Amino acid sequence: MASLTEGKSNLSFILNSPLNVSYEERPIPTLTDPRSVLVAIAYTGICGSDVHYWQHGSIGPFVLKSPMCLGHESSGTIAAVGSAVTKLKLGDRVAIEPGTPCRHCEPCLSGHYNLCPDMRFAATPPYDGTLTGFYTAAEDFCYKLPDQVSLQEGALVEPLAVAVHITKQAEISPGASVVVMGAGPVGLLCCAVAKAFGATKVVSVDIQQGRLDFAKGYAATHTFMPERVAAEVNAENLIKSADLGEGADVVIDASGAEPSIQASIHVVRRGGVYVQGGMGKPDITFPIMAMCTKEITMRGSFRYGSGDYKLAVQLVAGGALEVKSLVSREVPFKDAEQAFEDVLKGKGIKVLIRGPNHEGDAKAEVKGEEKKEVEAPAAAVSEKEVVAEKSGEAVTEKEVEAPAAAVAEKSEEAVVAPVAEKTEAVEESTPVEDATKSVATETSDPVVDIAKADEAVEVAAPAPAAEEPAPAVVEEKTEAPAAEESTPASASEPAADTEAAKPVAPVEVPQHTSVLDAIHKIEETAKGTDTLG
Repeated sequence: MASLTEGKSNLSFILNSPLNVSYEERPIPTLTDPRSVLVAIAYTGICGSDVHYWQHGSIGPFVLKSPMCLGHESSGTIAAVGSAVTKLKLGDRVAIEPGTPCRHCEPCLSGHYNLCPDMRFAATPPYDGTLTGFYTAAEDFCYKLPDQVSLQEGALVEPLAVAVHITKQAEISPGASVVVMGAGPVGLLCCAVAKAFGATKVVSVDIQQGRLDFAKGYAATHTFMPERVAAEVNAENLIKSADLGEGADVVIDASGAEPSIQASIHVVRRGGVYVQGGMGKPDITFPIMAMCTKEITMRGSFRYGSGDYKLAVQLVAGGALEVKSLVSREVPFKDAEQAFEDVLKGKGIKVLIRGPNHEGDAKAEVKGEEKKEVEAPAAAVSEKEVVAEKSGEAVTEKEVEAPAAAVAEKSEEAVVAPVAEKTEAVEESTPVEDATKSVATETSDPVVDIAKADEAVEVAAPAPAAEEPAPAVVEEKTEAPAAEESTPASASEPAADTEAAKPVAPVEVPQHTSVLDAIHKIEETAKGTDTLG
């Protein structure tokens, strides 16, 4: 067995228990199956399920009972091959399908191996995942990447295959109208695949304006942000907004959110198709009457099946859709935990973690340098710039975000408290990514520097001699930057301001004039004036 593992690391990112992760140098795996290969992991994306295991230690019946390596969205290079391997060779770049079925049960034999009850799926207890240096996989579940497809794009084949399977379940035909609930990675990819399948109207629905903006520039022809109203009302508004006539031919829910599912049934036309792709609460209130009377065809979708991975690679290689712009940034392996934190906070669309043997990171470590995060192909705005916008701090690092994430964070963090409260209120009734993928970007009240605010109030305070009502002065000085320009400069100036506010010409009374002289002066002024004060 030829091999390319000499001198390489098998550092692994291990989940020991909820919120307890560590880095562990494990032995490089040996091939025991003659039809398996050893893959040197190049890039791994973070899925919502990874985050859920990290946070809770379980998903449904799959419970963490012993330390487990996380990650399952990966690409890499063939480092060793078994004796019976015929289609792959050393050095081939591949996308890894992370689940291996038994190949013998009824679902497997009927072509639905994704439903195999004995599936061995990466990063699903008790099986280890791909956030490691080397990973063993079956030859026929590794897909060779064409020359025009990068390893970064190869890591996005997994979520793209999920979108391909969901969209195939919808049986989209050319000219169809499609509504996708949720603009997370899978929802965005569903939009792209639907368009590639011939849909002429693709509507993306989400509660984050930044993600909707990204969706419009990515694959959606229309976008819609729902409100905190009844599902029927949101459905009616969506249909009108996107000019869907009697409703959409197909509605895909990629959020798992109950209000989105309810609205979806009212959006789909009579005789249309509804596909549930997102996972959420085990039980929900469902508009069964609308489903029956409209005779809606309803299907579930789980992972990916026969041909989905192959088609996903072909769509990218042929240019039918692109996935590069979904990558927010890539980080070195040692920053994996921070990357999980960022995904939990909803930062960016997709974060890639470089493998522990990444050449650039290894060289930097030898030189004692710190390898920085690198800008992804479509990334343009730095996360630190967004934070600096909130707090006024200087930018000292260059961690980059994708356009959609940056726009989302800027728009959310620039709003005042009442709008933030509204966003939080709407969240319960509007689409988000599924329960394992739906952590929205954190929103909070604007950051206020108390010291600066107090200083601004002191500067804006009116001089005690002024006759103007105090509230008027305070109202003018609500913005600290302008306070110095409009603040009275001395105690003598407010008198002039007060006189200027009177409707008649000011009467000038010298400080040492007698009362009688003052009366004469006023009478003379009154003779030349139509109205007196």
